[in-house]
Amino acid sequence: MGDRTTPALAAAVVSGTLVAVQARINAGLAERLHDALLAAFVSFATGLVVVLAVVLARPASRRAWAAVREVPWWTRLGGLGGASLVAVGAFAAPRIGVALLTVGLVAGQTAGGLLVDRAGLGPGGRHALTGARVAGAGLCLAAVLVSALGKGTREASPLLLALVVAAGFLISAQQALNGRIRGITGDAGVATLVNFLVGTAALLFAYVLVGALSGWDVGHWPGPERWWLYAGGPLGATFVAVAAVIVRSLGVLRMGLAIIAGQLLGAILLDVTVPAAARGVAPATALGAGLTLVAVAVSGRTARSARVVA
Repeated sequence: MGDRTTPALAAAVVSGTLVAVQARINAGLAERLHDALLAAFVSFATGLVVVLAVVLARPASRRAWAAVREVPWWTRLGGLGGASLVAVGAFAAPRIGVALLTVGLVAGQTAGGLLVDRAGLGPGGRHALTGARVAGAGLCLAAVLVSALGKGTREASPLLLALVVAAGFLISAQQALNGRIRGITGDAGVATLVNFLVGTAALLFAYVLVGALSGWDVGHWPGPERWWLYAGGPLGATFVAVAAVIVRSLGVLRMGLAIIAGQLLGAILLDVTVPAAARGVAPATALGAGLTLVAVAVSGRTARSARVVA
């Protein structure tokens, strides 16, 4: 790993742990509200408030906002990926555990990372499908299979796992699109704000639509003594901002693998240490986490030759 990419990889791993913590927090909020979609909206809305405050407080970010008009409309849709992640995570985490939720996202993220990098959707240009990159993705897919087999089919329905994989695929697109916005505007805060504006609007629309069809039955809003249940949004904002900055140097696939490694480590610690989880971690899930860490290292080999000039 080169000197220039090592800090970016470290940042990706740390931000991945934030995603695991966010999933646990949003799952707790969903249980209190009896509605995963509402919890996802609340998470995005609180994140939007934090990001908006940061952008308004920074003169450079306010000036950079004017450049959003130069951003192609389709690059502004990255927030849909984040919205999918938060909604699926809030629904799936209490049912299958954060660790299996995280390894389930690997399949979508690795497949999406390969396709996004090959198509040149990210700000770093096109990346060839080298043997190292394909091997890293293959190891991650093996980690998913090992972890899923370890949990057993009774705890994770095929449909639920398919939703998790789809969310993972959309995350790769989100990271690429947000990186493009950051490249055009020159400001990670602006890219994050666009992401949260779109994601919040999408979740609000979905919540209103589902509520109109099936009715609203909101549980109990957490009080001040459970303030941390509202912290998912700021954690997500931190993750999005970091990803928008480092995606150019790492590429979508390699950054995704490093983030996944952080997610797995954080998720395993949460499933082991948080009493509310009461699950523990199966040996197969721990093995899957180890395979993902190996995949990060393998995917970085011959990284300099992986870029294709568009």
